[in-house]
Amino acid sequence: MATYDAGLWTEDFYRAVQPEVFATGLHRAEPHWVSPAKDQVQTDYDVWYVASGGGGVCVNGTWHAFRAGDLITIKPGDVYEQERTDPAAPFHIYYTHILPFGLDKPSLDRALSRVWPLKISMLHRPEFAGLFHRLFEAYTTRRSQHSLAVRGLVMQILETIFDELRGAPLESPPRAYPNLLRAKELLDREYARDLRLADIARHSDLSISHLSALFTRHFGCPPMEYLLRVRLREAKLLLARAERVKETAHATGFQSQHYFSRTFRQRTGLSPTQFAAMHIRRPTSAV
Repeated sequence: MATYDAGLWTEDFYRAVQPEVFATGLHRAEPHWVSPAKDQVQTDYDVWYVASGGGGVCVNGTWHAFRAGDLITIKPGDVYEQERTDPAAPFHIYYTHILPFGLDKPSLDRALSRVWPLKISMLHRPEFAGLFHRLFEAYTTRRSQHSLAVRGLVMQILETIFDELRGAPLESPPRAYPNLLRAKELLDREYARDLRLADIARHSDLSISHLSALFTRHFGCPPMEYLLRVRLREAKLLLARAERVKETAHATGFQSQHYFSRTFRQRTGLSPTQFAAMHIRRPTSAV
């Protein structure tokens, strides 16, 4: 980036980062999905991470295409008009609504928005996907509106974005990184299948040992653990939309309702029924 407003990237700037988190979730679009047209003036930072697939969003009268690995931000004052998915590759988008400096520092919000573009490719930062996944997990299982885990993960996300905006030096991804992305996209897309480690390695054209080492290094866990986390993430969405426990287990690739319920409780501290009672909501048609 070229020049920045005075006051950005200083010690005082970083001390002022006290994010207010209003909502966090995952939007999994159906093929050919298009949002209703609207002219909605943004009042916070609506930050999307495109985990897979692609599509487009119309902001301030202009359509912007996006794909897996992109970060999209609709900033305060922007006018969100419409959104659509790629029919051939419906998107999965993590999103969070935040004010990085809380409710009482609008001048810093304006200064930051001037240097924060609508779209940033984050393909070279593989850790980003894991941060958003953990944020979704923390937000959907939080015990309090003031969850420190949620705020801590948002601060890590903001720190990564700030490094990107500042042009901080970054380690180059490995040569096999495109193969690694193919493996991750397979798990994000085909989580309901009976996938084995050998299947994932064959799909990504990597050996099992190389795949496992790269996956753990860049996404924070081995491939099969990531697959389990994806299945639980999708299960939370279905339960929050009032899907029955048995159907949820089947739709997310678990071999039995008993195994699903036991695993869900071990990972979240709640039974599927308890989670649904706490989080049930009507399906949303827009991020």
